[in-house]
Amino acid sequence: MGAGRLDHAGLPDAGSWWARPGNAAWWPEAPSGLAFPVTYAGLVRGGWRLDEPDRAPAGLPWPGLVQARAPLAWYDSLACGVGSAADGWDAALAPVTGWPTAGGQQARSVFSMSSGSSGLDESAVALARGDSLYGIGLEALGGTRGAAGGVERMGRHLWGARLRLSRGAHRIRGNVSQRGTAAKLSGGEEQAARGQSGSAEWAWQRDGLRWSAALARGLGRHESFGGGLIDSERDAQETRLSAAVALERGPREIESRVTWSDAEVRRSGYGSFSRQARSFWAVTRGSAPLAGGRLALALGAGRHGGVDRFDVAPSADFARPWGRLAVSLHVERLLTPVWADLAPGFEPFLQHAWVGGARLSGDVAGSWRARAGVRGGRVYSRAVVDRLPLEDLWLRSGLRAEYGTYDFVLGEGGIEHAGRRFDAGLEGFGLAHRRRAAASPAAAGSALNGDPDRGVRAWLGARARLFRGDLGLALRGEAAGVGARQGGTTVARDLPAYVTFTLLGELSIGDVVAVWRLANLEDRLRDAAWTDRSTGRPAVEGRRDLQMHLVWRLFN
Repeated sequence: MGAGRLDHAGLPDAGSWWARPGNAAWWPEAPSGLAFPVTYAGLVRGGWRLDEPDRAPAGLPWPGLVQARAPLAWYDSLACGVGSAADGWDAALAPVTGWPTAGGQQARSVFSMSSGSSGLDESAVALARGDSLYGIGLEALGGTRGAAGGVERMGRHLWGARLRLSRGAHRIRGNVSQRGTAAKLSGGEEQAARGQSGSAEWAWQRDGLRWSAALARGLGRHESFGGGLIDSERDAQETRLSAAVALERGPREIESRVTWSDAEVRRSGYGSFSRQARSFWAVTRGSAPLAGGRLALALGAGRHGGVDRFDVAPSADFARPWGRLAVSLHVERLLTPVWADLAPGFEPFLQHAWVGGARLSGDVAGSWRARAGVRGGRVYSRAVVDRLPLEDLWLRSGLRAEYGTYDFVLGEGGIEHAGRRFDAGLEGFGLAHRRRAAASPAAAGSALNGDPDRGVRAWLGARARLFRGDLGLALRGEAAGVGARQGGTTVARDLPAYVTFTLLGELSIGDVVAVWRLANLEDRLRDAAWTDRSTGRPAVEGRRDLQMHLVWRLFN
């Protein structure tokens, strides 16, 4: 794993890795397990999405349980991509795909344990076993955390199972999971949430022809109460059916897919409502070699009953090598129906956007790698929401349509070196945006600039291996800068830019890796974007935090 151990073993889950300070998808206190709405380039809906192809769908129904994400140690790899018309009503500007640990001829197990400041106590285990004919995986996680940064206590659990069978030309996959979270803020507000989801897929493939069908279903229940809140309960469910046929001839491939969905969201108590939506999406996509690279085109169309609208979305992506580098260009239309969990005075609406971008990455010299990319576009009826630390708090406050347009350009880049003895890197982003919102009293307080307009992260580390390589030692220092942003809900508060420092140490013996992570070395308290009701003032963040993460990979 090399330098990746310090990058990844020192963080609890994939969301935290993606959301570190200095990154474009940063959100506050992600490693602590708080469940702020996840944003990317200023988009709460249609910005960032995590897909886990072999696991039960975690975000079905939306938004799932943000606190109960899978530990990063459960992944073999993670890949960041771009959206496509094939994603239909769930398209995202920045989808991230994570593949679970796969079992080979021998069982592969991963045990992880975390402890540290504020009473952090969490453990997880995953087991995978299989061959070319079958595969099975079992996973379980449970943990709690005490008081920290406006939070009195919180806990989460997750378990899941998956099965894969192959018989001749037939492939069958199935999975199921159950998640639960609970949290209490210092002001007395509490959340309790639980959810179940599962999916099944059948595929037949022979001579380049592939037929497939899939079923997915998810249930979720959120409750919020205490601290002066009126009790509220949200129940949501969604069922999806899909079928596809694909044909592959050499380097050329074409696929057609149809997807049908039936979803329902009900809230009782405060903010009660009941809404149901059925949707249909059909898409054809294909890819073929072109001009020394590969071109992928897709065209989708469908109707969503939640917003009572028929619409069309195309996408195109071209990628090719350029010397030692890889270059890609893409353009797409994103459609995001917002039909439930609406703020008072708002009717269902469709957020839609035209976006495009370019990316360049690869080896530049020896063990040095560099990347640079830009994405931009225009968003109509952008969905915005209050930045609160628990899902049901911002769900019950409701999503709002920012009537008018939101234009943005996001530039990202970085360079890193991973050598035998030293590693170093620098990465950063800049976000330029402009809003042309129509006057709307209901939306007056919803268009706060809650995302940093810039960020940077730098690191420098050293490593050594002793006793014929059996013992590994590593130390790394990191610095991250978070740009200025706004907090509050109906009244904006300016939150200044800041710099934070982290120190990581690693000790490895064989397949056992232990990482100590000392975050916020500066120990300088900062105002958070939300208000602590126990004091009536902004909550605080930025306390020094020490965590220890142990990961033991048993691949024999």
